[in-house]
Amino acid sequence: MTEAPSSKKKPTGTQKPATPVFRPGSSTAGLKPAEIKPLLTSEQTRSKPVAQGLDLADRPKIILTAGRGKTGKTTFLRWIVEMATMENKAPLLADIDPTNATFSTFFEDVSRPDTFNQTAVRDWLQDFMEYAIKEKQTAVIDLGGGDTILRTIAAEMPGFDAMIEEAGLAMVMFYLAGPHPEDLTPAATLGALGFKPRARAFVLNEGVTPPGQSRDQVFSRVISSNVYRDETADGALTLWMPRLHAAEAVEARTASFVAARDGQTEPPLGVFNRSRVGHWLKAMDAQFAGVKSWMP
Repeated sequence: MTEAPSSKKKPTGTQKPATPVFRPGSSTAGLKPAEIKPLLTSEQTRSKPVAQGLDLADRPKIILTAGRGKTGKTTFLRWIVEMATMENKAPLLADIDPTNATFSTFFEDVSRPDTFNQTAVRDWLQDFMEYAIKEKQTAVIDLGGGDTILRTIAAEMPGFDAMIEEAGLAMVMFYLAGPHPEDLTPAATLGALGFKPRARAFVLNEGVTPPGQSRDQVFSRVISSNVYRDETADGALTLWMPRLHAAEAVEARTASFVAARDGQTEPPLGVFNRSRVGHWLKAMDAQFAGVKSWMP
């Protein structure tokens, strides 16, 4: 009897397993893509929103600064006047600093009292502000160490800032401060005397702080002080004055910031310092954009 053929095929030989195909980089195929992070994130380098002040564009102003010594008052006022000059504006200028006439060395036509007598300087300052009111002209006043004169006027005439407002001018006060809470003493003193212009701000100067530390760390004691809390709750703004890394080079040439940036000093600043001044000017414009109408 013949045996039926099997329906299954007989193996023709041993089958080899599939050989893996080599591909370059296959040894790292299972690893996650590398993620490289910058040392500074965009969040860390991005400027915080700037404070927005009330609009004073339609009014002439009397612009003052107050603060302890070496807090940047004169540098700040120089910047204000330079930017006004670039826009073909010519505010009235006064300097009553009894010990340091730095402001007067940078600009022509800066009025100064010819005496150091406190009563005479007070009368001189009153006359100067009366003239600005009469002429409807913006005035920029460097009080320097002479902010004691302003305290005298505020004590004699409580609410005189409101009187100036009623006369058609806006009173603008910038309190310059470094990292020490005591730098807010002028604000505390003038505030206690009833001097609280609607347009007032703390200008916290990063240029007088130790380098390498965050401004939040450095100014923590100032920001947590009772004066700062009370004044900001009552309408005072907070503005930051960036550090000018080429400050000494500019001061040594008795030059304007714009001339220093553009290499128009004698001798000219080097490329790096010109760049530093240029970046500082841009940073100042950005930081004070919200109070542009407070300027001349």
